[in-house]
Amino acid sequence: MRTDFLLISNFGLYLALLQSLAVIVTAAFILVQTPVTRFLFNLDKSFKKQLLLGIFFGSISILGTYLGEPVNGAIANVRDIGAITGGLFGGPLVGIIAGIIGGVHRYTLGGFTALPCMLATITNGLLAGFLYKFRKEEIFSPFKGMIFSLGAETFHMLLVLSIAKPYTAALSLINVISGPMILSNGIGVGLFLLVIKASFKEKEILTAITAEKVLKIAEKTLPVLSNGLTYETANVTSKIILKNTNLDAVGITNTKKILSFCGAGEGHHKAGDEFHTLATKDAVKTGKIVMMYTKDQVGCNVKNCPLQSGIIVPMKSPDGEVFGVLKLYRVKRYAISLLDREIAKGLADILSTQIQLNRIEMEKKLRMVSQINALQARINPHFLFNVLNTIRYMVRKNPEEGYNLLLKLSFILRETIDRKTNFITLEEEIEFIKAYVDLEKVRFGERLETEFDIDECTKKINIPSLILQPIVENAIKHGFSPDVKKLKIKVSSYFQFNTMYLVVFDSGKGMDKNKLKEILNYEGGKSIGIRNVLDRLKNLYGNDYYFKVSSAPGKGMKVVIGIPREGVKKWLLERLSLTTKSRQEKK
Repeated sequence: MRTDFLLISNFGLYLALLQSLAVIVTAAFILVQTPVTRFLFNLDKSFKKQLLLGIFFGSISILGTYLGEPVNGAIANVRDIGAITGGLFGGPLVGIIAGIIGGVHRYTLGGFTALPCMLATITNGLLAGFLYKFRKEEIFSPFKGMIFSLGAETFHMLLVLSIAKPYTAALSLINVISGPMILSNGIGVGLFLLVIKASFKEKEILTAITAEKVLKIAEKTLPVLSNGLTYETANVTSKIILKNTNLDAVGITNTKKILSFCGAGEGHHKAGDEFHTLATKDAVKTGKIVMMYTKDQVGCNVKNCPLQSGIIVPMKSPDGEVFGVLKLYRVKRYAISLLDREIAKGLADILSTQIQLNRIEMEKKLRMVSQINALQARINPHFLFNVLNTIRYMVRKNPEEGYNLLLKLSFILRETIDRKTNFITLEEEIEFIKAYVDLEKVRFGERLETEFDIDECTKKINIPSLILQPIVENAIKHGFSPDVKKLKIKVSSYFQFNTMYLVVFDSGKGMDKNKLKEILNYEGGKSIGIRNVLDRLKNLYGNDYYFKVSSAPGKGMKVVIGIPREGVKKWLLERLSLTTKSRQEKK
């Protein structure tokens, strides 16, 4: 009879605490959707994060107390939901901070159970924090959290029974509140953890959707932005983004003018115009993301502008300098979602990276063209003077031989100065070297001997122009000495696996390791000779090349170059050719 009476009399308390539990869980669900709470949950683990989480869950504990029901001079409540959930989610420090906040608050309300209730809340928060270390997932299991909470609330009841005085009053109180409090706090902790877990799951889904959309757009914009950020490429990119999202308008700017704008409002947001919106100016100036939820925040100076909300994300160089912004808009107020924000951030990062890669490639191509120009401009005046004098002499003595020398000089000048391509076949490079050597032989006679051992299957392979001639010229220029009366130069080529090797050996005076190191480490403005060859190989082939120079005093020099069988990537060849053509047209 006694038991039945307690169950009937406690039914109202069960109902009241379950209603309080519903309020707590609803509040939790709403709070975890807010940007502030999401930001807090996603902070890197630090003392600041744990402190803020402790305050957050401590506030939930206070709410649980206020939602309680007065019973026999005490309060039946769901306070421990905040402290226990805080500990299970954030660890010992979060649990004890939340427990202290909730416990001390309960103590200030007085009553004969104030002290044991305070101690129980603090202890439960701390114990939950220690249990946090044994979780197997990022979020503690809601079911296991509920089981722990049932045990923790049982401990709470025993602590009240042990400390609260008088004992008979404590026992009477426990008989009334133990069941409702144990059940409601246990279920509450499980549901709170479930809400947090669902929030993180939503974030994972959102991240996956964002990544899919961003990568899909990036795949389409990559070939466009490989030509840099211009009015034309920005317009194509904006159209791609608009087509692959459900946005109402997309815009791209540099730091001064609109480069492109597609969608709602494109009638007055025109490419080439200065910014119409205050938000854009703010984003460029501060380098921070600007969220706009109303027309006033958009700040367009055209009254009938349909844009009501949006997000503006700065695009930055690696050193943090803003070079433009990406703008996404909607025609309804407060319509920019969390997904829009994540897509905007992802796209801005991808576009920034693509544009920066283009700038790096352009700088690399310009360096290569400059290196070629350095070679083309370097016609040795002494060589030219000697050849012209020789030709003048030969024209008188042997007109036919003088005419042949003049043809070879003309060929060399044409190939050196007026070449329109940056790559030639190995056969063409060898022909150029032979013409050059023939002119040098007029000067050195039988003292200069050459040999060519070119594998037939390598002759049609494209190589960078003027990649071997500077090495041969270097051998002739520095190979002779009082001890070296005769100089032999051998040029050879062969395939080994997927690499074509080009070898230039000379029997000249050679050089010591220090001198060789100095040449290879030369960092002057316009490198020539061997260092120029090395720099061009690096720029063209990245890490896919081989280059080795071996020499010793009195033992000549050997230069070995290895390049991939497939040569340079087609797209680099095309863009390098366009760059060279453009520079020549400017000249």
